[in-house]
Amino acid sequence: MVESYASRFDGWGALATAPLFLLPIAASLVVSGYGLVQCLHELRAGSVRRVSLVATSLAALPLLWLMVRRYVV
Repeated sequence: MVESYASRFDGWGALATAPLFLLPIAASLVVSGYGLVQCLHELRAGSVRRVSLVATSLAALPLLWLMVRRYVV
């Protein structure tokens, strides 16, 4: 949603929409970081649950999308 809204602006207008990206990116970073730590604890215990891997991957999607949009496209 934020990406589609921000894509309408050019120049300084696009830069002004940068704070709108902070909340989804911060939430994604926190949740995927917690999921990564959980996966590492499960790996040390000997069995990683598939649900942990899927949830961590889904939480990291906004971060991955931002990296692709900014550095690849």
